[in-house]
Amino acid sequence: MTATRKKAAKHASPDLSHETICTAALELIDEEGLEAFSTRKLGRRLGCEAMAIYWYYPSKDVLLDAVVEKLMVGVGVAIADKASDDWISTLRDLAHAYRRVAHEHPKAFPLLATRRFASEGTFAFLDQLFALAREQGIDDKLTAKFYRVVSSYCSGFALNELAAPRGPQDLRTAALRKRFPRVESVSEWLEPKYLDEIFTFGLELQLAALERATRTEPAS
Repeated sequence: MTATRKKAAKHASPDLSHETICTAALELIDEEGLEAFSTRKLGRRLGCEAMAIYWYYPSKDVLLDAVVEKLMVGVGVAIADKASDDWISTLRDLAHAYRRVAHEHPKAFPLLATRRFASEGTFAFLDQLFALAREQGIDDKLTAKFYRVVSSYCSGFALNELAAPRGPQDLRTAALRKRFPRVESVSEWLEPKYLDEIFTFGLELQLAALERATRTEPAS
């Protein structure tokens, strides 16, 4: 047992568990954002010393990995019963489920977009997804392309969407758009109310291309 774990053991509480800590961490991030998150604040919320958290999660990074895993639970449901369905349909469902996480947890979503999967649960999710591709006769190289292209698109789109202004445009932006009529004309179709349509448009372009690739790219 490490020195940190020994110290944490002195503060461990029977009222704490991996699940209660992880749930509280996600709630705190949802409220205050990632930059403001700390185990000290989390301890105050849980009514314990921050050191007690380390009995369950040996570092802040491990705790954040657990939050990522928790966020991915809803996404994993999209492939839970898909063994007989095709890979393209599953990717479509996953993409939309992944984007929903950004809408439901906008302050926590950057964890998914910026951290590598590094927990048993997230690896199990990937293993199930890649096994489904193998069942469809898709080789590992093409599976990697599928995964990287679609996941990068979804992460980038969602982050851009979260960064987009949601309220009325400010006077300076409005004035700039008036000076550039083509920008103003196109920008009308970039408003948040069209984002669902735009996301689906881009996703379907990729899925159509990837579906063609499964028929034309030789196995390596």
